[in-house]
Amino acid sequence: MRRQILRSPVPSPKTMKFKELFSRLSKKERTLLYGAGVIIFFASLDRLVYYPVVSRLRELDQEILLKENQLKKNLRNLAAREAVLKTSSAYAAYGLTAGSDEEKTAGLLNEIEGLARKSGLSLVNVKPKPATKINFGKQYPVEVEVETEMAPLVKFIHGLHSSKYLLRVKQLRLVHPEGRSNQVKAYLLIHETVVQ
Repeated sequence: MRRQILRSPVPSPKTMKFKELFSRLSKKERTLLYGAGVIIFFASLDRLVYYPVVSRLRELDQEILLKENQLKKNLRNLAAREAVLKTSSAYAAYGLTAGSDEEKTAGLLNEIEGLARKSGLSLVNVKPKPATKINFGKQYPVEVEVETEMAPLVKFIHGLHSSKYLLRVKQLRLVHPEGRSNQVKAYLLIHETVVQ
């Protein structure tokens, strides 16, 4: 069974005391009391409702500004990334492709032999060296010995430097053999640089 709390029709002593105190106040005092109540109500409304809402809106404004700045920075980075990707496509041939060091060395030897054939010189000795790791990739060195005249040698070196690969002559030593005036023996150290 539920118990019902019945209110008595007789007001409590506290309520009666409050009404008696209120009825003794003059009209001016009652107006001042109402005014103070309204001021206290609006002050508490400001503290309990308005201030938390406004402070949260300010926090959200700060977050929005932060996110907008981050978004602008990210958009700049994306634009720079697109420019780098567009520019880097021209240098894709210099990048490291899938395959072992032996395959890269075999490709380098084929390139050197093809350039030697185009230049009209004969390769006496071709000796690949082990690949070395550098800051931005790998280098594949090859020692080459040729015996030829100067014009084909210059054409060969020019062909190396203008190749689609990053080929460079790191060392060049020329020996003029006795008896042959127009022939030279050249020792070249050629490096192919592959960017990773």
